[in-house]
Amino acid sequence: MDTPWKSAWIIGASSGLGEEISRQLAAHGCKTYISARRVNVLDELSNQFDNSTPIKLDITNRDQCDQATKKVIAENGSLPDLIIINAAIYAPMNVETFDPQKIADMIDVNYVGSANIIDAIIKSDNPTNSITLATVTSPSGWRGLPGGIGYGPSKAALINMIEGMTPEMRERGFDMRLINPGFIKTRLTEMNDFEMPQLMEPDDAARRAIKGLMSNKFDISFPNPFILKLKFLRLLPYKLFFNITSRLTQKK
Repeated sequence: MDTPWKSAWIIGASSGLGEEISRQLAAHGCKTYISARRVNVLDELSNQFDNSTPIKLDITNRDQCDQATKKVIAENGSLPDLIIINAAIYAPMNVETFDPQKIADMIDVNYVGSANIIDAIIKSDNPTNSITLATVTSPSGWRGLPGGIGYGPSKAALINMIEGMTPEMRERGFDMRLINPGFIKTRLTEMNDFEMPQLMEPDDAARRAIKGLMSNKFDISFPNPFILKLKFLRLLPYKLFFNITSRLTQKK
């Protein structure tokens, strides 16, 4: 796999999709910077490759976002050609387990945290070449679904923000992308107690994400036909939509 990027920064690289994307990019010669809160895990991953550099980052901390961005630029000479924002937390939630604090935590990491690092990137550099800036969101942000009443809104807000800022970001030299994967076998999805159609291994999901980033697609969504069904739900009037989602809760 030949990639068009000489350098990449993966934020949220300590496990799951982010870890596997980092691994695959580094294995194919891309100079890779990897960030997360768990430094020991980052060190283990970076030690496997000569071209991988760990940089500790908690995206809920704005000062850390600024400092990490400056460090990447200092070591790379500029912003990397590819930046992927993947950091996120997840808690399955329905009405019985409704928890405003967990919702606030997910909003803080998944939405505000992404805004923090994007702000640091915008302030740090005015790229002369096009930089691919991808944010990992979720199909659960497309429309309200049972079981995702805490996580889905955080991703819906993130999708809305990226869509809204894309025209101006493109003028600044950033090729904005959304990565919307279906279910991936990770420590997060292990918390789910429902059937997960077309559950993917992280290495498969990473290959699909990288392939999508190498195309000109803004919305990189996979796998089909599961994703197509979710996209269809976005088009339904509320009466039909609630008829379908009510059946999902009854099955559970």
